[in-house]
Amino acid sequence: MRGQARAATAATLAAWLIAGCVGAPREELPGAGGVEAFADQAQPVLAERCANPSCHGNPSRPLSLYAPRRHRADPGDVYLDTPLTAEELEHDFRQAAVFVAEARRPDESLLLVKPRSPEHGDGLVFLDPVEYDLRRLRAWVRAAHAAGVTP
Repeated sequence: MRGQARAATAATLAAWLIAGCVGAPREELPGAGGVEAFADQAQPVLAERCANPSCHGNPSRPLSLYAPRRHRADPGDVYLDTPLTAEELEHDFRQAAVFVAEARRPDESLLLVKPRSPEHGDGLVFLDPVEYDLRRLRAWVRAAHAAGVTP
């Protein structure tokens, strides 16, 4: 009887812990590190944090990014809030994939390391290692790396 009570308590505790995690930000992504996952997880972070025209919203940079209201393939779309075209999204995905594919381990990707380094030319982008945007970007980098993403 005592063993059954412990088992029931353990099962209840496990169910409670699992239920508590439902609303947590995703660390594992469906579709691995493909374009759809990139568009959902990484692109919004890169657009907000990195695609400024003085930084990676510049076509001359090794990591150049398109983003709404910023650098666009069509100069007529600059500063407009129109969604990225499929070609622009593919461009950003391939740009980011280079930095994932070159890393031995996902957490060594320059997409994660450089914006947290004092050597980053525009200062620290992510100050808190558990910040939501950094976790979203890290989730995509890890999934893409595990899937063997190639540019």
